[in-house]
Amino acid sequence: MIASNALADERAFTYVYETSVLPQGQFEFEQWLTNENGKEDGDYSQWDLRSEIEYGVTDFYSSAFYLNWEATRSEGTGDEDSSDTKFKGISWENVYQIANPNLDPVGLAIYGEVTTDGIDYELEGKLLLSKPVGKFLLATNAIYEAEWEREDNKTEREATLEFTAGASYKLSPQWSVGIEARNKSAYPGGLNLSSQEFQSWSVGPNIHYGTPKWWATFTILPQVWGNGDGSSGGRQLEHEESVEVRLLVGVLL
Repeated sequence: MIASNALADERAFTYVYETSVLPQGQFEFEQWLTNENGKEDGDYSQWDLRSEIEYGVTDFYSSAFYLNWEATRSEGTGDEDSSDTKFKGISWENVYQIANPNLDPVGLAIYGEVTTDGIDYELEGKLLLSKPVGKFLLATNAIYEAEWEREDNKTEREATLEFTAGASYKLSPQWSVGIEARNKSAYPGGLNLSSQEFQSWSVGPNIHYGTPKWWATFTILPQVWGNGDGSSGGRQLEHEESVEVRLLVGVLL
């Protein structure tokens, strides 16, 4: 039972959320590292760093706070060359489990997150589904995100709609391998489906390792298709990057 509880919130995916939450009274530290790399021209790389403390408020509800940083380097992409590192604010995450994936026909949870640096704001909501089937774990998410950015005394709004899905296979009690897919579309000014700015598809493999005290998951997510202005070779490289790589590490405290 101790080992089962310790592993209750380990993540087999990095872009797809499961419906598990931390047991009541349990703390966990998570470190995120994401690299977004590659534009149509030049040299572009962005590193996103997120540090999270999560707490199991009840056996059905967990809450977490993040500190966010971003480092970007751009040369010869068509925009002004730059290299910048900045603090991107704090995030407050809440996950409520409605149905347990191990006890009910399918796991169901709702997710809400707010992020701000005091100037810009971001709200994110997710509907989470997951289910273990033998040695397989299946999960899918529907995600809506709204951003308000303040620039030159004007506020710009953008909405993003995402659908993610993943399948993972347990090779042993510690190791799992899987695949993740993401469909992302953006809408300037809000969620008006007739004003879509771009849409992209990304699909890639992942690998997961877990112990009773810590776990790690690594995903490579290349873009395989995109549309809108700036697309190249069937990919959207003006607003999105060619490939994303993400590492998550979680430690129970």
